[in-house]
Amino acid sequence: MDSNARLRKQLNRQLSEATSYEQWYDIAWKLDDLDGNLRWREDGHTDMLHEPLIREHIRLMHRYRLQGQPAALTRVLQESLYRHLGELSNPDLYAVARTGTKRIVSEFLDEVRRGMNYICDKPQPDLPVEQKLALFRRAEKVFGRPALMLSGGAAFGIYHFGVTRALWQRNLLPDVIAGSSMGSIVAAAVCCRNDLELETLFNNPESVHLNALRWLKLGDIWRRGHAMDQSQLHDHIRTNIGTLSFREAFEHSGRAMNISVSPTRTRQKPRLLNELTSPDVTIDSAVLASCAVPGIYPSVTLQARDLSDAEGDEIPYMPTEKWIDGSVHGDLPHLRMARLHNINRTIVSQANPHVLPFISHHFERGLGASFRQATSSLVHAHVSTLLELTRNTWSSSMVRPLIEQAHSMATQSYLGDINVQFPFRPLLYRKVLANPDADDLAMYLRIGEHATWPMMAMIEDQTLVSRTFRDCIDRLKQRAGAERRRIA
Repeated sequence: MDSNARLRKQLNRQLSEATSYEQWYDIAWKLDDLDGNLRWREDGHTDMLHEPLIREHIRLMHRYRLQGQPAALTRVLQESLYRHLGELSNPDLYAVARTGTKRIVSEFLDEVRRGMNYICDKPQPDLPVEQKLALFRRAEKVFGRPALMLSGGAAFGIYHFGVTRALWQRNLLPDVIAGSSMGSIVAAAVCCRNDLELETLFNNPESVHLNALRWLKLGDIWRRGHAMDQSQLHDHIRTNIGTLSFREAFEHSGRAMNISVSPTRTRQKPRLLNELTSPDVTIDSAVLASCAVPGIYPSVTLQARDLSDAEGDEIPYMPTEKWIDGSVHGDLPHLRMARLHNINRTIVSQANPHVLPFISHHFERGLGASFRQATSSLVHAHVSTLLELTRNTWSSSMVRPLIEQAHSMATQSYLGDINVQFPFRPLLYRKVLANPDADDLAMYLRIGEHATWPMMAMIEDQTLVSRTFRDCIDRLKQRAGAERRRIA
C-alpha cells in the first residue's frame, strides 16, 4: 500500500469518527485535496451547467450593483433566479467533491446574494419601504421556499433528530417541515418549540422521553387486533411535544408543521394537516394517527380545540373518520406541500426500513453502483407490478384493503430534490421496533449528523436565495414598522 492509499484510509477513518461538522469538513477538505477534487472545483469549465451564461450573469449583476443601477440589477436578478432553479440545481454538481461544487457556482450565488441585499438596503426615493417590502414578498412567492420532509421509520426515525440538529447548527433548518409516522414526532418536537426552546432541546438530547413502545400480551394482541399499547405511545408524544394545536404551534414557533395521515377507507385520499387546512386540530392527536401502523396500533379519531369552550377543551374532529399512518399512502406529500406552502425545494430525510434497500445505492456513482441501482429498480418494478395485478383480481373485502395499502407503499415516491438517507445496515433492523436506550439515542443522532454533513454544501447552495429573501423581508418589515411608528 503506497503512502497516498494509507493516508486516504486514515482520513476516511477520521471522517467516520468526526464529532462536528467543522471537524468533518476539515478532514473532507484534505481528502478532496488528495483526490484532486479541489482542482476540479477551481476549474470553471464543465458541461454540467451553462458556463458562459452563468459568467455573463455574474458580470452583469456585478456591474449594475457597482454602478448603482437597481432597476437594471432587478431585471438581471429575475432572470438569474430562474436560471438558478434550472441549471444550477443539477445534483451531479455535488457528486464529485465532498466539500462543495464548482467555484463558479459559489461566485454566482454570492453575487445574487449581494445584489438582493443591495436592492433591499439601498434607499430609493421612488420606491418607499412599504412598496419595496411588497416587491420582495411577491418575488419570494414567485421563487418559492424549501421544505424539510421527515419520513417514517419506527426507531430508525430517531435519526431525524440528528438531521434536524445538524441543519439547525448551520442555520439551514427550513421553516416548513413535514413528518410521517416517527418523522412526525421529530417534526412536531421541532415545530412546537420557539428558537430558545429548540436550542435547549438540541443541546440537551438526554431530556428526550424515549419510552414510546410497549408490546401487549399475546392475549391482548389477539383480542384487540394490534400489537402495541397506544396509550404508552400517546404519553410519549405528549411528554415530548405537548398539546398545542397547529395554529398555536405556528404562532409560538413561526414554523409550519405538516403531518400526513391516511384514511382507513381505501377510496379516501390522504390528508395533510397543518395551520392552513386544520388549524384547530391538536398536533398530538395528529401525530398519534400518523403513527398508527396497521397491525401495530389501532386507527385514531383526530381531536381539535373546542372554540366555543373558554377552557379550550378538545372535541372529535371529523368524528366519522378514522386515520392511520401517513406513510401508507403518502410518506412524502410533495404536491400538497408545494400547493399549500409554495415549495420549490424538498429536503428529504429518509429512514423507512422497507425503503432503504431500494434506495441505498441511489446516490453512488460508477459501474458497480449503476448495476446495483438497476437491480433494485427491477426488483421494485416487479413487486409493484405483482401488487397491481393482485389488487385488480382480488375481490375479498377483508384482504383487498391490505393489498391496496401495500400497493400504495410500493409505488409512491420516497425521494426529493435533496436526499439525506439513513444508511442501510441490516444488523440494526433488530432495533427497529424497540425503545432506544441512551446509547442508541447517541448512535441515531450520530448517524443523522453524519448522513447530513455530506449534503450540507448542496443544501446551503440550493437554499441560499430563499434564506436571503427571508432575511431581506425581515429587515424591510422592521423598517416599515419603524416608519409607521414615526409617522404616527
